[in-house]
Amino acid sequence: MTAANDPRTPLLLINDLSIHHQSRPMAPPMVRDVNLVLQAGQTLGLVGESGSGKSLSALAVMGLLGDKLSASGSVRMHGQELLGMREAQLQQLRGNRMAMVFQEPMSALNPVHTIGEQVAEPLRQHQGLGRKACMAHAAALLERVGIARASERLSAYPHQFSGGQRQRIVIAMALACGPDLLIADEPTTALDVIVQQQILDLLDDLVQEQGMGMLLISHDLAVISDYTDHVAVMTGGQIVEQGETAAVFADPQHAYTQQLMQSRQRLMAYSQASPGSEQPPESSP
Repeated sequence: MTAANDPRTPLLLINDLSIHHQSRPMAPPMVRDVNLVLQAGQTLGLVGESGSGKSLSALAVMGLLGDKLSASGSVRMHGQELLGMREAQLQQLRGNRMAMVFQEPMSALNPVHTIGEQVAEPLRQHQGLGRKACMAHAAALLERVGIARASERLSAYPHQFSGGQRQRIVIAMALACGPDLLIADEPTTALDVIVQQQILDLLDDLVQEQGMGMLLISHDLAVISDYTDHVAVMTGGQIVEQGETAAVFADPQHAYTQQLMQSRQRLMAYSQASPGSEQPPESSP
């Protein structure tokens, strides 16, 4: 039995991941000794303030750190080591067996290509489907993520969609080939609360239906509480606490986690005292 077929092998196993800036070899690592485990069919939340190293860790998993940064340690998916893998091999995995939803959908969408072309691209690249089959599959994916009249809108461009719709399109692209691992990096940033919930509910449904594993990155404790099975708390490039989400939220052990929980309680109290402070929903999510 291979590691990929062994149910005891985690979907994603990160051991002692550290990230360094190559031009500053003597500086402390930007991410230090990160250890995470994600099983298929589960959602692992990675929470912490901006700059804590959450997104850098995700980019290391995807092999997208760029030339100025380097990673050490081990990142395994289905037992296969990703760190040090050749770019050609990573390209066969990215968009196929692992995919990422980025914070800002407009940066992930090409403004000069139609939505249909962009959703169909992973299908052409990884599954070798012809144009007609790709477009039919793309329309079905867009319908699945809540784009109305999807087959009629395949020839539309990103600027013709609202922010919530663009995020749904990015999710459709990520899900095109049925990845085993989905990384969602602040997938609802800048969206109003109603669209946020719709998109998070969609991702949660897809994890349950398809049995994939999701790494959900957020600074929003309410999101982490509602949509994850396990949580890791990150600050200053390190994981300071992790465990089952309910247990960590009920009894945080680290001082930083306790401060986060106190901040959440103060925010909830403020929201209850100022119910009109929420943003109005988008007219066409």
